[in-house]
Parts: sequence; structure tokens; C-alpha cells
Amino acid sequence: MFRNSIRTRLMALVLLATVIPAGISVTISYLYTKQSVTEQSVKQNTKLLTLGEANLSNYLSGINQRALSLYSGINVPGSFYTALLLAKSNAAGGSAIPDNRGIIATQLYNLFQSDENMFQIHLFVRAGKQSNTVLGGLFRREFNDRYTPKTNPNGSNRPFVEVTHMDHQYGVKSGFLNHKPGQVPVFSAHFPIYRTPSADVLADLSMDFRLTELESIAKSMYNSETERLYMLNEQGEALFASDPEWIGKTIQAGWSQLPPNKNNGHFTWNDRDFEGIVMFRNIDSTLFKGKIVKLVPYEDLYSDARTITRINGGVGILFLIIGGIAAVLISFGFTRPIKKLISYTQKVQIGQLDAYVDSEREDEFGLLTRKITGMTRTINDLILKEYRLEIANKTNQLKALQAQVNPHFLYNALQSIATLSLRYNAPKVYDLIYSLGSIMRYSMTTERTHVPLQDEIEHVENYMILQKERFGEEELQLNIDVEEAVRAIIVPKMILQPLVENIFKHGFEDGIRQGLVSISCSLDDNERLVIAVKDNGKGISTEHLAELEAGLMNIQGTDHEEIGLRNVLARLRLQISEEAQLRMDRNVDNGVTVTMIIPLNEERGLKRGEES
Repeated sequence: MFRNSIRTRLMALVLLATVIPAGISVTISYLYTKQSVTEQSVKQNTKLLTLGEANLSNYLSGINQRALSLYSGINVPGSFYTALLLAKSNAAGGSAIPDNRGIIATQLYNLFQSDENMFQIHLFVRAGKQSNTVLGGLFRREFNDRYTPKTNPNGSNRPFVEVTHMDHQYGVKSGFLNHKPGQVPVFSAHFPIYRTPSADVLADLSMDFRLTELESIAKSMYNSETERLYMLNEQGEALFASDPEWIGKTIQAGWSQLPPNKNNGHFTWNDRDFEGIVMFRNIDSTLFKGKIVKLVPYEDLYSDARTITRINGGVGILFLIIGGIAAVLISFGFTRPIKKLISYTQKVQIGQLDAYVDSEREDEFGLLTRKITGMTRTINDLILKEYRLEIANKTNQLKALQAQVNPHFLYNALQSIATLSLRYNAPKVYDLIYSLGSIMRYSMTTERTHVPLQDEIEHVENYMILQKERFGEEELQLNIDVEEAVRAIIVPKMILQPLVENIFKHGFEDGIRQGLVSISCSLDDNERLVIAVKDNGKGISTEHLAELEAGLMNIQGTDHEEIGLRNVLARLRLQISEEAQLRMDRNVDNGVTVTMIIPLNEERGLKRGEES
């Protein structure tokens, strides 16, 4: 009922007219913003990676230039390079010529001071297996036959950068004041120093750098709170990683398998570890070859799009609320007169034909309401007129039936006969006269139209006493089975005796032999009063039964055989309920059963234990 109401449909229509356009607008706006933000992010991050790659290349180029400065004293006596050329192994101790210590120490000190991020410098002179180290402003030199110089991972003998690792002393045994190895993460630049123009290596220079400059370059390329950045060499090892636990380790994530033949680009990636866009750019410097990789998650990439969508969604919800309020107001204003009219018709349906509905509207609803109200009043007037005529007609019929014999004459005559019977000692005659008098008194009392069912039963018992005297007590029996709960039920007067009288008119019209009349009164499962009158008379044919039932349906019929039953049914329906029934059925052996079914209707007067 609720889903089919005009009010619900109207509210749904107005809401849909608001929700659908707003939803489509928000969706299109989100998709467009998402695409636009993606394109803008790719462009912006491409510029950042390009700038970051340039800064990193310049930084590494500066480190390379510092190392190349060691070649500046070629063929100059007393230079650093000359000192390396003149170094040779000491057969006894394996140490180099001692007079080059100052030259090497000075050059390494100068190199150490050239970069504030320099952590340590180690020079390994291969001729004497001599380690020269500058750390924390201190210089150490010692024979070091345990050290093996680092080689380029790609197999060449060119300078390279070793990815980030924890600091160490390159096998030097002597320690440094206030320094404990393995505490500081550094990356190392390794340079072989050649005997030019040959490919012979005189010494191996290693410079360790703190990550300060790398971190500064990296910070300019990514948002540390939401994004990830990696600087990877050709072997996939991390020179720098935004996640500290991956620094210096080989990255084996799926996204790390980058296209080998592309200098830069981007692609989307989705797995359990990462969902978003992967952007990369090649690094091709003298010391380091690899890629800068940046991971931008969808959550961060589309944050602006989601913000715009939330704003649009908020506006949409505001429109929805306004539309909902408008829908409710419009639907209630539109359907209120319909609801009033429905309520009015429901009252009319249950019989309140004098109900009234107020309508001051001047539109089509007001006109319709006034027309229906006028029509109902006309119908009410006609029904009341017909109802009064019908009641008057039935009342006159009842009074005419009761007044067929002059009541006063008969009653006085019966009193005289009863007195005479007692005088002649005839109690049987007195009983018969008493029964007849009771019948006359019951019939003559016109003030009461409704009586308890017990009165109707006693009236039938008096009637049957006279019939037994007429046909013989041995030939006629009466069985009455009445539930105690129904004896006090108020019923219309004179509804039971006509049914019994009908038996003698039609069931026993050819004579009585062991005649039996049974009366039962009870309540069925639907709380209806059921009165059944059964006889064992001659019975009735199927065709005649059908004619009688058809005659009962015609309340206005005049057939004498059916008039008594029709009169009873008409009064029941008029005074109690239109649902009252009177049914005739053939018995299995002989005779007919007439059944009255009377609803217990409190509103129409059929009540328990009250007279009207």
C-alpha cells in the first residue's frame, strides 16, 4: 500500500529529479578531475625528477673532479702524483719510502676539507700495500696486506659509486679517537689512479660521504609523508631509499623491473605492496649509472580529486536535503485532499453516510470533494427513506401476523376454559390451555421486538405441547440441545417457531408416525449463532429444494409456501446483519434440516445477555 501511494511516488520522483543530476554531475566531475590531476602530477613529477637527476649528476661530477685533481702534478717534482710514481716496496718491511708521507697527508687533508659531507678518505698504494686514511681530521698510515680494492660491479676498471653502507676502516688496524666503526651510513666513491698513459693502477682512492647531500637532493623530488623515492644502480641496489630499511639493499619489488631501453617514463602498478603510479628517470654520470624511481600512491595522487568530490558531494547532499524537503512539502500538499477524501469514503463504506469532509480548496480536488459529498448525501437520504419504509412494512407484517386472532377474546375464553377444567378435575386440559395461553401472551406482546433465545425455545416447547396433543405423544417427539452460553443471546422475536411450524405444514402434511423434531443451538468457530431445526418427515426433492432456496433469495416473493421462511430471513438481515443466512439441506435418511446462521453484531443489536 505504501509503495503504491501517490505521495510516495511523488516524493520519489522529486528526489530522483534531484539525486540523479547531482550524482551524474559529481561522478563526471570526479572522473575529469581524476584524469586532470593524474596528467598534471605526471608532468610535475617528471620535472622534479629531471631537476633531481641534474642535481645528483652535478654532485657526483663534483666528486669526480676532486678525484681528478690528484693528476694535476704529473711530471712535477714533489707532487702527490710523483710521490705515487716513486713509491716502491721495501723488501724488509714492505713499507713505501718514508719521505712521501707529508706529501700524501697534505693532499688527502686538502681533499678531505673540500667537501663538508666527506666522512673518510682512504688511499691504498699498491706498491707497498700501504693504507693512508684521513678520518675526523686525523691521518693514519700502515701496512695493510688484508685489503682488497673494490671493483666496479659492471666488470670495468672505471671509477664508480658504491651504494650506501655502514662505515668501515678498510682493514686498517689502528683506530681513531672517539670513533667506533659501523655507526654511520655512507656511500663511497672509488677511483683507480693510473700510471698514465698506461692502464697500470698505482693506487686506489676511496672517499666516504655522509648522506646529507643525497637526502637534500631527494627531498626536493618527493613528499616524505606520502610518496616513496629510490636511487638505484644498474644492479637494483639502493643508493638512497625513502624507507631507511631499504638503503643499500637490492630492491626486488615487482615495480623495480623497469623498462631497460627508456630514459624516463611512468606506468601504473597495483599489488599488495603498492597501488599507484611509478615514475622513473635514468642517471648516466661518470660515477653512477642507474635510475631515480618515484612512487606516487593513488591515495595521495587523487587526494585533490577526492577533496573536490567531497565538496561537490556536500553541495549535492545540500541539494538533496532541499529537494527532500521540497518533495515532502509538495507531496503532502498535493495528497492531503486525497487523504481526506479516502478517509471520508472509508467512513461511508462502513455505513457513516452522514459523515462530512471539509474542503475549502477551489481547485480540481475541491470540486471533486464537493461533488462526492453531495452524491453521498443524496444516497444517504434515499437509503434512509427506503430503510424506514422497509422497517414499517416488516413491522406491519409482524403485527398483522400477531393480530390475526382477536387476542382479548381468545385470552378471556381461555381463562374461562381453564377455570372450568380445574372445576371438573382435568389437569391435562389445564396444561394444554396454559400452553395455548402462553403462546397467545407471547404473540400478543408487541412492545418487545428482541428477546433472549431462551424465550424463543420456551415458546416452541409450548407450541409442541399442543402439537403432541393433536398428533399423539407417542407419535411425536421433541429433542432440544442448547449450549448454556447461547441461551441469553438476544435475538429477534418469532424466528424459531415459524421454522418448526413449517415442518408440520410440509414435512408432516401426510400424517405423522414416530415423528421427530430436533432443535440445536450453538456458536461456531467464527462466533456466529447457529440454530438448526431438523425433522424426519417426508423430505423434499432436489428440484423442489432448489426452488425453495431460489425463493429464499427473493425476499420480496409472495409464494405462500416460502413466505414464513422469507419473513424470518428478511427480519434477520434487516435487524441484525446482511450476512445472516437461512439454509435448507436434505437429510441422509428422511426429512429436511433448516439452519439459521446469525452473526453476533454488537452494533446492530445482537448481543449477549441484553434485551432490546
